[in-house]
Amino acid sequence: MRKTALAAALLLPTLILAGWAIWLPIPRADDPGLRIRLLGFDPRDLLRGHYLLARLDIHDLPPGRYGPDDCICLRARPEAPGRPGFTPLPSCAADILKTCPLPLSDPGRELRLYQSQEMAQALERWLAEGQRVVDIEVRFDGKGGIALQDIRVDGQPPATGPSTNHRR
Repeated sequence: MRKTALAAALLLPTLILAGWAIWLPIPRADDPGLRIRLLGFDPRDLLRGHYLLARLDIHDLPPGRYGPDDCICLRARPEAPGRPGFTPLPSCAADILKTCPLPLSDPGRELRLYQSQEMAQALERWLAEGQRVVDIEVRFDGKGGIALQDIRVDGQPPATGPSTNHRR
């Protein structure tokens, strides 16, 4: 009886964790997404590992104008893929965010993207030179939050680009 109770006590948290890990990506797969270019990299942080500080390249978004209490509604611009336009929202209230298919809160925020040191340096160089397009898939949760995935350089995963000695 004690062995059964002990086995159940050990198995239950494991099953809960496994269920959570399986369920976690499922809601994100259905979230609407948009590829957006990245701006402004700083690849080094010796205390926390290697990451890039980046901002989303949103057309006509004035730097420093929109902060954590602001929300905008993004829209794709066919004439400028990767640089969406936006409309300011009056507030970040749930009923207002529901009216927008791609809502974004704190649009001027800096995003931290973990990268290897080599990749961070390559991305920084490519962006500084301005000759390569670096973008990322942004998934919108409908509440102003986002998930980032699949960084690309000139439409390809970084490892398959011209500089193949760099890996994300």
